[in-house]
Amino acid sequence: MLLSLLLGASAVHAVGVVTPQGKAEVFAKGGLIDVVELLRLSGAQVAFAAAAGSYTASLAEHQLQFTPGGSLAVVDGRLSPLPGPIRAVEGHAVGAFATAAALLHALGWTLSGSAEAPVLGRTSAGEQIEVALVRTPAGATVVVRGSSQKPRVSPAVGVVKLQYVIPVQLARPIPVEEELLGGELADNVLTLRLAPGVEVASSYNLDEPPRLILRLGSTQAPAAVAARSGPLVVLDPGHGGEDQGAKGPNGLLEKDLTLAVAKAAAAQLQSAGITTRLTRESDESVTLADRTALANRLTAIAFVSIHANASPAKGVRGAETYYMSADASDHEAAAAAARENASAPPDTVQLILWDLAHVANLNESARLARGIQERLNAVQGIKDRGVRQAPFVVLTGATMPAALVEIGFLSNAEDATRISARDEQDKIVAAITDAVVEFVRTPRPTAPPSPSPSPAP
Repeated sequence: MLLSLLLGASAVHAVGVVTPQGKAEVFAKGGLIDVVELLRLSGAQVAFAAAAGSYTASLAEHQLQFTPGGSLAVVDGRLSPLPGPIRAVEGHAVGAFATAAALLHALGWTLSGSAEAPVLGRTSAGEQIEVALVRTPAGATVVVRGSSQKPRVSPAVGVVKLQYVIPVQLARPIPVEEELLGGELADNVLTLRLAPGVEVASSYNLDEPPRLILRLGSTQAPAAVAARSGPLVVLDPGHGGEDQGAKGPNGLLEKDLTLAVAKAAAAQLQSAGITTRLTRESDESVTLADRTALANRLTAIAFVSIHANASPAKGVRGAETYYMSADASDHEAAAAAARENASAPPDTVQLILWDLAHVANLNESARLARGIQERLNAVQGIKDRGVRQAPFVVLTGATMPAALVEIGFLSNAEDATRISARDEQDKIVAAITDAVVEFVRTPRPTAPPSPSPSPAP
């Protein structure tokens, strides 16, 4: 109320923004400036989705999503906090000077000066990047380090081109090895030359530190990722690398089980005509935030994270399926989320109350989770453990319906033995696949009812 009174008492005026093309007038009031007009002055295409109440700004390969009334944004698929909230004032989306600067920075622009005399410019400092070839048990991988940008990746016969928005420079020459035959940087395009018979099978970005990963494969073998021809689903095999997850009495590791199930489910979904991507394709570490970010960047229609459960109560068994909520539905749900969130940095958990896409997708996430749970109940033939809600970091910031499934309890000897068996895993895979296919092929309601808000803690 106080803010509204202060804004109402402030005079509406236009500030002159200095841009590379000249000076432009932009709406301002009470120290706040129109962030949408600033984004448009940078050359971004800005659209407003009335159904979701959010803006999307696109420039080159960068995409930015934000909602008036919130202080979070989705930047190139990653959930990111803003210095302050964006507000709706007299038909304009406005924010403080620092907030506007943060939004522009995400698109490769700077906002300097002051709120009364802003200056809009391109980021001029060239980032130092370096290219390395890394060989792992999964094959050869090109790693490009030194920039948090998400360049446009354009593979072709014998080469792959990376188009950057913010200027970059090569810190050292590109290595010449068996698969990678060097390359060059010109006009902000990094061109990498590949050996005959080598191609880019898949690419994705990782953080901490920021780097672009290009998985190499043979042109004589089927591409690791099929060309997208329709809806795309992302499956997330939980854990990986040093993060083993739960461990069964028979020595079965959660990270190995989830990868096997996810790969088999992806193959079945591809056979059903649904393009599918995995967040990891081998025993590797991928941060929880990067998993959801991949699904966001690919504009997936659904995200399913696959796990195996554990509990101090050895008698607990059966599958459970979850969808996102800031408040756990019960103590067991809270414990499950705490275990799966163990690898997330503490500050990541503070972003759980995100304000983009969550409400719009909540009912659809519940429908996806229920479809998976019902089929797993039929496979296991036991009492329904139900669909629950919990604050899973891996589901935070998902801009599509998302669910997390625990296919059984590795802490229970009977469950561990059951889900270790290949024929039982085949049944689990079929259950997940059938549920996802039904979800994808069932039209989404045009105006789903708004879910009830979570109870206050």
